[in-house]
Amino acid sequence: MLEDIKKKLLDNPDNIVHLLEKYGFANIKQHRNYISCGRDGSGSPKSIVIKTDNNQYLYVTDYPKNINKDIISYIIQEKGDDFKGVLGNIKSVLGISNFETYFHRPSVFGGFYDNIKARNTEVALHVYDESVLDQYVRLGNRKFIKDNISLNAQEYFGIRFCVSENGIVIPIRSEVGDLIAVKMRCNYDDTEQKYFYLYPGQSSKTLYGFSQNYSELTDNTVLVFESEKSVMQCYSYGIRNAVALGSGSLSQKQAQMIISLNPSKVILLHDQGYDFDAIKRNIEQLTNYSRFSSFKVGYWDWKKGKYPDKVSPSDLGKKELNRILENEINEV
Repeated sequence: MLEDIKKKLLDNPDNIVHLLEKYGFANIKQHRNYISCGRDGSGSPKSIVIKTDNNQYLYVTDYPKNINKDIISYIIQEKGDDFKGVLGNIKSVLGISNFETYFHRPSVFGGFYDNIKARNTEVALHVYDESVLDQYVRLGNRKFIKDNISLNAQEYFGIRFCVSENGIVIPIRSEVGDLIAVKMRCNYDDTEQKYFYLYPGQSSKTLYGFSQNYSELTDNTVLVFESEKSVMQCYSYGIRNAVALGSGSLSQKQAQMIISLNPSKVILLHDQGYDFDAIKRNIEQLTNYSRFSSFKVGYWDWKKGKYPDKVSPSDLGKKELNRILENEINEV
């Protein structure tokens, strides 16, 4: 969907101008195939350039700082806003109240034609109102601390606690930061099913950590884990270029989201024991959607060491995770 949003901005560059105005950029001028501006009134009026032709990822080039980033990451970095804030301002300049309903509107013909169209397009995700989280206590959890998830990480990812069910509450967000599911981790271990959904959603249509870590994921190595816990552990270690599948399988949508980040490399870090044939299928799923992109792909070869069953490399701590990334990644 971020590709749709960027295309919508590029289709009418006036909207890019309005977005830059909202963030206080100065001397904004629209040319035939690019927009120029300055960081503020005191600097060069043409120090920042945004091409409006052949710029699929909507990159901003900041010449004095030697920065070349997509417009969302650039604003987050240079103006101190967060992902949700930037997307909110883009909604405002585009006159859109909800990205999901706007970009997945049914055809005016309805019925038969909608059924045909549905074979080749995504169905809009169900978005929950943020107020559903108010019933849970915003409180850090000792179990997560023991699992190498800091209080700072728990706060950043909005972890809460369900008193009635004695469970750790994990909000699941779409690629644009909307709440699409609420997952619970039991606060005890004497159960076969440790995780279940308080509010169900299509987790295969998103990557956990995508919206929260967006500015650190673009144009970078992307670490892809199985579980949400790994992304929070990485954040605790100071590693922000991580996302999670929410399972072992990489979906088409998740592959497309990874490619939309324009990564330099993608490393699949499945849990110990995960079948290598299944990892190979995930790699094929990823490369099937990367024909016009150039990046390296690697995966953790857990057979290179002796590890506990089903352990994630992030469970082992920052030092061990870095050692694995340096020594036990096979490139394909």
